[in-house]
Amino acid sequence: MTEAPLTRKRLTREESRAQTRDRLLDATYEIVVRNGIEEASIEDIAEAAGFSRGAFYSNFESKEELLCALLEREKEGWQQELRTLMGEATSPAEIIQKARTYYVDLGANSQRCTFALAVRLYALRHPSIQPKMNEMMRQDQEKVVQQIQAVYSAAGVEPPCSPDIIAFGLLAIAQGLALTQVSDPDAISKELLPHILETLFDRISGLDATQPGALAP
Repeated sequence: MTEAPLTRKRLTREESRAQTRDRLLDATYEIVVRNGIEEASIEDIAEAAGFSRGAFYSNFESKEELLCALLEREKEGWQQELRTLMGEATSPAEIIQKARTYYVDLGANSQRCTFALAVRLYALRHPSIQPKMNEMMRQDQEKVVQQIQAVYSAAGVEPPCSPDIIAFGLLAIAQGLALTQVSDPDAISKELLPHILETLFDRISGLDATQPGALAP
């Protein structure tokens, strides 16, 4: 019996445009992580995505608009990842372990940390876009603070200090360690980095689900 040939579904105009946007965003992310935002020219982005300069301007008015769209996509991805991870926990000890795992994975993800730092540096050097980018990053950090509050609430323990301090401290340390590992692998190996992050999470958060009595108030 001869199988019928497969037919490719024809994309709608909206689907085609969404696909083009996604490819432009993917290309931008790779270039930003590798070379920085200043080096991510419109021509390079379009070429890396397999499109012309005209295709770029059919989807974005400027590189700044593209960067904001990319940051929004990444921000939503980070938040969804955290929500999914925490939603899978079924006990206080597992909630703590999931939060610990998320933090360690965050710090060990050099591309994610490099991207976040690149955005911060670009905002610092470009006052016109700084308020918008700072606000988007602030919203993401507020979500992290809310999740940290939820972790302590579910575990039934009081945080050692303000959840804001814990969140900002852990994020800053993770990004700093990731940057050090990328720039000087001999200083911090990829094998050592997770152990450092685990130790710092336990010390700074005051939570350690692996220790007896760790959940006692």
